Amino acid sequence: MYTQYWNLREAPFLNVVNDRLMFLTEQHQEGLARLLYLVDQGHMAGMLTGPYGIGKSLTLEQLFRHAQNIKIPTIRIDAIPDGALPMARHILRSLSIADPVQTLPEALMLLQSYCQSNNSRNLSRHLLMIDEAHFLASGDGFYLAHYLSNLRIPATGNRTETPLFTTILAGTEALRESIKGFESLRRRIQLDWKLTPLSPEQTTEYVQHHMRAVGGDIWSFSREALDTIYRYSMGIPRSINNICDTALMLGFAAQASQINPEIAEQASHDTGLAAFAQQTTDTPEATP
Repeated sequence: MYTQYWNLREAPFLNVVNDRLMFLTEQHQEGLARLLYLVDQGHMAGMLTGPYGIGKSLTLEQLFRHAQNIKIPTIRIDAIPDGALPMARHILRSLSIADPVQTLPEALMLLQSYCQSNNSRNLSRHLLMIDEAHFLASGDGFYLAHYLSNLRIPATGNRTETPLFTTILAGTEALRESIKGFESLRRRIQLDWKLTPLSPEQTTEYVQHHMRAVGGDIWSFSREALDTIYRYSMGIPRSINNICDTALMLGFAAQASQINPEIAEQASHDTGLAAFAQQTTDTPEATP
């Protein structure tokens, strides 16, 4: 709608995975590098946390592509509250185990038998990525993750015993807090990486990178507008996208030559992020 007005080849701020628009900060790159090492070395489990919209799913997508390149079969799943049994069924189907199961213990015993069967010499290590993993705290989710991390491919010939899964848990800060209460799983986490919001400078780089990637003028957003975007997005990439996309639409509607702070402010209110930022930064007044 606004792309022609701003001389853009495509919309620059959609919340989708797009290689041309990908912007990885140093912390994203380092976190990805550590996860890649975890997978390459066949370690047991890792954890990636951060607020919604920070780029966890983007990092997992890069990890998935790496696993494809090195021929490691991958299972991707989103955790759901009280969903241990359907998650276990999904994993069974992904391993081509067709036996129907009615309970979680049945599913777990079937997985154990799968590892100990005569065909175990043909088993290969898998990458298991569980997004929204903070929901594992509900019901038997953490126990399921614990059990999966215990499964081993038996040693045969010159091959040593290895984990069936390298498990990556990705979720919000609630995951880090709740997993403290499940020590047996927490002790299996060999990498714990936390993503934090972008700085003001990184926010500017993020916006300008996206504009440049689609052929736009990096100064379509004024310096003051960029400051406004940072203030209301609080450095969360998904929120930056929402504000910038709305701002470009408003700028087009107003036939503006540049996104100024007033337009950025209006976009922040229109997306509801201004109110959210205010609510987040407000502190309760002390009561007498």
